[in-house]
Amino acid sequence: MAYYVEVKNLVKLFRSHDSRSSVVRAVDGVSFGVREGELVTLLGPSGCGKTTTLRLIGGFEIPTEGDILIDGVRVNDQPPNARPTSMVFQSYALFPHMTVFENIAYGLKNKRLPQDEIKKKVFEVLEMVGLQGLERRYPGQLSGGQQQRVALARAIVMEPKVLLLDEPLSNLDAKLREQMRVELKKLQTRLKITSIYVTHDQLEAMTLSDRVIVMKEGKIVQMDSPERVYRFPANRFVAGFIGKANFLNGKIERLEESACELRLVNGTSLKADLPDKHDFTTGEEVLVVVRPEGITFCDTDKAHVSGRVVSRIYTGSAASFEVETDQGVLTVEISNPLSLRLPSINETVGLCFSRTAVSVVKTE
Repeated sequence: MAYYVEVKNLVKLFRSHDSRSSVVRAVDGVSFGVREGELVTLLGPSGCGKTTTLRLIGGFEIPTEGDILIDGVRVNDQPPNARPTSMVFQSYALFPHMTVFENIAYGLKNKRLPQDEIKKKVFEVLEMVGLQGLERRYPGQLSGGQQQRVALARAIVMEPKVLLLDEPLSNLDAKLREQMRVELKKLQTRLKITSIYVTHDQLEAMTLSDRVIVMKEGKIVQMDSPERVYRFPANRFVAGFIGKANFLNGKIERLEESACELRLVNGTSLKADLPDKHDFTTGEEVLVVVRPEGITFCDTDKAHVSGRVVSRIYTGSAASFEVETDQGVLTVEISNPLSLRLPSINETVGLCFSRTAVSVVKTE
């Protein structure tokens, strides 16, 4: 399948600040493609190379090695203003001395478009992002959410082939961030802009993305749909970074076409589904990943694992527990606690695992 944006064997080296001879591989052989109209998220912890990768695509950094192609054209040597991209920065980077209208119109004026056309485009995008009537205000007179919309409008009004977003919601409070996630996804879907989004927030990545690229130490460790990254993590790092996870030791006793039978160290057996492509073998010792929301309380004689409740948090719509077992403390999350009898602190309980909440990763 042809990709609209192609990143091929991208490498970026930086000299370490504390040593002239030391070199940091901020981006280390990264390759991926983005389809036209798709939103792909680069996800990972601070320092994993995701923002550097985005800046390389936007032309704000020069690759040490590798190629960047947009719509089949190699753009390595093009400056940011010559590339068919627009960047939305984490800091918004608005001009404080310009009105909302002037900030959004800035790029269009640089392109020397007629005034009537500029005005038409600016007012169209103001309506699109819900800022009608605020065009004469200055950034200092706006809320954080409104400033974020201005930054987004300034990027969209340029009608870029590729929209680059560097943690644009990170400066907003939790409630506004949730609201903007939904609005941003609706806008991107409506405009069908090919987009690359950087975040360290896994919930943001899961909400917005068509595909998620998980990065660690300058490398891609997994690339797939949000559902499959969550359901079939590539390793322990991905399993722990995307959502919450419990880890138990086990061994593969029998392999089927797309599933396996496991035996935990306590002797209990259970089944787990496997991704289409895997290299697990019969008899292999593995880490069993169990998602907290896929655990239910059950009779100890029917349980996969038993233990003692050591922590209990009840919030009304949900409840979470920590249960001390022979394989460490496991987290259990109940989404509808009103319909259940909830165990008390120090109570001995059995834990049953839903098959769809169980996956397998290498012990590494």
